[in-house]
Amino acid sequence: MILEYFDYIRKESSVLDLMPVSVIIIEPKNFTIIYLNDEAKKTINDIKHVFDFDIDVNNLIGFSIDFFHKNPSFQRSILKKYENLPHCAIVNIGGQTLDLKISAITDPSGHYITSMLTLENITDEVAAKKKLHHMANYDSLTDLPNRGLFLEKLSEISDQEVKKCSVIIIDLDGFSIINDTYGHQEGDNIIKEFSNRLKSIEAEDGQSILFSRFGGDEFLCLFSENSVDDVSILSNKIISLFSKPFDVVNQKVSLNASVGVALMPDHGTSSDILVGNADLALLEAKKTGKGRVCFCSDDLMNQAWERVKISKKLRAALIEKQELSLVFQPIVDLKSNRVVARETLVRWNNPLRGWVSPAEFVPIAEQSDLIELLDSFVLEQACRAASLWQDQAHVSVNISARHFGRNTLIPLVESVLEKTCFPPERLEIEITETAELNILDRVLSDLYSLRGIGVHISLDDFGTGHSSLSQIKNFPFSKIKIDSSFVRNAIDQPECAAVIGAVATLGRRLGVRVVAEGVETEVHHALVKAEGCSEGQGYFYGKPVGNREI
Repeated sequence: MILEYFDYIRKESSVLDLMPVSVIIIEPKNFTIIYLNDEAKKTINDIKHVFDFDIDVNNLIGFSIDFFHKNPSFQRSILKKYENLPHCAIVNIGGQTLDLKISAITDPSGHYITSMLTLENITDEVAAKKKLHHMANYDSLTDLPNRGLFLEKLSEISDQEVKKCSVIIIDLDGFSIINDTYGHQEGDNIIKEFSNRLKSIEAEDGQSILFSRFGGDEFLCLFSENSVDDVSILSNKIISLFSKPFDVVNQKVSLNASVGVALMPDHGTSSDILVGNADLALLEAKKTGKGRVCFCSDDLMNQAWERVKISKKLRAALIEKQELSLVFQPIVDLKSNRVVARETLVRWNNPLRGWVSPAEFVPIAEQSDLIELLDSFVLEQACRAASLWQDQAHVSVNISARHFGRNTLIPLVESVLEKTCFPPERLEIEITETAELNILDRVLSDLYSLRGIGVHISLDDFGTGHSSLSQIKNFPFSKIKIDSSFVRNAIDQPECAAVIGAVATLGRRLGVRVVAEGVETEVHHALVKAEGCSEGQGYFYGKPVGNREI
């Protein structure tokens, strides 16, 4: 019966020969090949170099299939029992990946006769899947695990019964200046070089380290240990990577990094909370100076929750347009002693918390979309208030630098001016001197658009940021406001007085009015006037007051 069935198979071999997969049929007693199609010959030819003997693919009938397997007895045990079939396996031989399937051949009455092996070469498919997996899970610039893979590995630890690890966030200090000065290509080169340095850090016995690029110049490390001593050692190794300068356009550039650390389970067990708390520690490290390591603490977490509470209450106050009010501080022309403008200051009186300092709630708003709501509220209320002033003084309103480059500033100002019917020439927009001014393409078009509709622009707190004289001449400022720290220290520090005089001279040369902030006494007033300032602001001229008191 078996031989008759094999004769039948041979008669139907033309069908098997056309199949796009390798087909091998074996004799069930001694496990020798009785048939193989052309695709099978091709597959065996691709892998024959791995065997210790020569194989003639055109002369394999009667050849034992034992040569396919390192453990022939295991292979035979599968093939000789009908109940073991079908059987599937992925086989790697000679650099090729084969999809092996073993099926039973039965006679017309259903009795088991022998087995048929099919082999499909899936090497290219496996390679493509590996490539796609790598692209999905690794950063294209550094070849480090990306955000998704990092969080996946961290979640696996979170799901374990014993939750033990640490998350370390690394942020390059001042990296944006490299991009702005030398271009993004050089910035990418630094990122790649730093990544290679990270890869050089090896884990100690029993420890594991996973570095990841989270985006931009921010990197994360998943460390298997959670003791302060072990994590401190690793964090200091990371900081030490910056002892060697980076090559940028044939120059040696020194950089540093701030590092924040959160420990599992002390600072959280879920991946989101742990990464968030590590970020809190990073922000604290940046406050204390460059090249610092800071661990998360209960105080930092409590402060974070407090910021969340303030954020919620502030959002409610802005939406309901209650609790918030404005006061205005006069800005005086030093020649005529006449009030020529008033700066708008926002105040918040919450029923439960009482008076909340702007120094507390404005930075919280800056870190979220609340700053747009706050700016819109203050700008509209300031224009409505100033429209009632009999002296027709300008109103000065601080606007967050977050608006620049987002196509939100000009529509906001135009909408408020139209809604309040306020003359644009009486509005002064103040922007604080920050690193944002270094990004010309984000700032210049917005500032010139404001000037185009008649709005004046002031540079606030000059002397505390990153502006250079060469940059200032590119901006359409109407005023430069000297930071109050220079006025406050000018009496005892002649160099501060010299700065005030130099800025005043610069203003006259550029046709820009110069305002001295922080004028508190008669002595301050006399000094800034003598140094050539155009205007003064401070308690000497008047405290901030509500609109009814103007």
